Amino acid sequence: MRPLAGACAVWLRQLLVWRKLIWSSLAVNVLNPILFLFAFGFGLGAVVQQQGGVPYLAFVVPGMMCYSIMFVSGFETTISAFARFSMQRTWDATLATPVTLTELLAGEAFWAASKAMFSAMCVLAVGGLWGGILSWSGAALAVPILLVGGLGFAAQGLLWTSLARSFDFFSYFFTFWTTPMFVFSGVFFELERFPPFVRGLAWILPMPHLIALVRPLTTAQPLDLLPAAGHLAYLLLFAVVPFEIARRRIAARMFD
Repeated sequence: MRPLAGACAVWLRQLLVWRKLIWSSLAVNVLNPILFLFAFGFGLGAVVQQQGGVPYLAFVVPGMMCYSIMFVSGFETTISAFARFSMQRTWDATLATPVTLTELLAGEAFWAASKAMFSAMCVLAVGGLWGGILSWSGAALAVPILLVGGLGFAAQGLLWTSLARSFDFFSYFFTFWTTPMFVFSGVFFELERFPPFVRGLAWILPMPHLIALVRPLTTAQPLDLLPAAGHLAYLLLFAVVPFEIARRRIAARMFD
């Protein structure tokens, strides 16, 4: 089997399963960020007129798109993937076919990123209808960047899954990984509003780098190429390294 064919087969299998569970999946993966968008973008936007030199709704929409990417990719490659790995034994059955472990994990990551992109595009559409997108051409350029972010967060989720022995373990993932990125990465407010120490810690996380790339594109603000290249390289680093560590750890658990 060709390398991409195995990953595509895993992706297709997930799509077929998702079609049977589409309504419950939409409730979690689409309504969650849209509710936050309405609560903060419209509710808080009535109090905070501007942020970062743009209307508050336009500031929040790209942040919520990035949050959607992080939340959906992370959920799919932790809770959902662990169920397929440990409870349903789907991964064992898949590896009984010509699909390799690398192809299996790549398919899982691409599927998680695909679901995350769907959620982010829903946020883009809803926010755009209400004037939250100031540059549609910039939003189009942001799409591949969001995909890279989705693959990165998916890889990070797989790394946590490789460490997990039960579902309870993922409380650490959501408490100490996704929540700090949600709160301290500039989704709702500029990072400059935080103390220098908090800002320094925030930039260690991948989320601020994704937002720093996406927000200028959707708000028609200038994006300097050199810092943008650094942000993109950081996102790629947080995709490749966790994926490889996860692959080795899962291989050790399944085959040793």
